Amino acid sequence: MAQVTDYGTLKSWVSTTGHRGDLASDIPGFIQAAETMIADSVRAIELVTTVELAEADRDAGAVYNLPTDFLGARAVTGILSGEDYELKQVSIAELYRYSKSGDPVVFAVYGSQIEFRASPATDAEFTLIYFKRPAAFSADADTNLLLQRHPILYQHASMYWFHIHTQDLELSATHRDAFGFYVEEVNAQAEEIRGTGVVNPHANFHSGATM
Repeated sequence: MAQVTDYGTLKSWVSTTGHRGDLASDIPGFIQAAETMIADSVRAIELVTTVELAEADRDAGAVYNLPTDFLGARAVTGILSGEDYELKQVSIAELYRYSKSGDPVVFAVYGSQIEFRASPATDAEFTLIYFKRPAAFSADADTNLLLQRHPILYQHASMYWFHIHTQDLELSATHRDAFGFYVEEVNAQAEEIRGTGVVNPHANFHSGATM
């Protein structure tokens, strides 16, 4: 069987594995559902990317708009007195326990926005390291690093939806469980190396906090 390296070979693999030629037109839908399943649960190192949050991204005050492909924050760094420092992620409820004055040292993510505490100065820039949602497959040659390194995620997720469609609950459960196992594996790999290259926290991290 051909190695799965792109959208075209993934479709062929699902078709061959499923032994249902009459479902060929449904396979893109199974893969699309698999892509959503992967985006909801996978936080692999292959999905990590970096973007600068600048004044153009500010919605109002301390609130900035996140990239449209944002899945989850890995780290946020800023510059204070010419030195890089890392901000701490907190819940939105905890965020409001910090003072609005001083330098931003914490942030919270909700919906499609990120909010700092305190409000960043005009033209302040932050580096957001985050998990990026892969672009949806369309052309047969479409691929991404996650598919190339971990095709089994796409295979099990696609076959899960394949068997949901055919109402084979036993096989769908088998692929769901296998998918969950590999999600834990790739997520754990990303967590293991999370500290690599991260700058030091703010020296006076709790300055300005009212806790």
